[in-house]
Amino acid sequence: MIFIRLILIILLITLVILSMFYVVTKNKKYIFIIRSIINYSIYFGVFFGIMYLLVRVIHF
Repeated sequence: MIFIRLILIILLITLVILSMFYVVTKNKKYIFIIRSIINYSIYFGVFFGIMYLLVRVIHF
């Protein structure tokens, strides 16, 4: 559980820093990077959520 919280904190810090870079520079590449990070985070979250539920239900 501590690893999940650590990953979420690091993800939040990264997104805040990239959004501040975008506000300062108005460079569109930061928006693309933010969108990519959010998409991959959702994919990993769904994958690990399904794996967690399968492990809880199947009881290996």
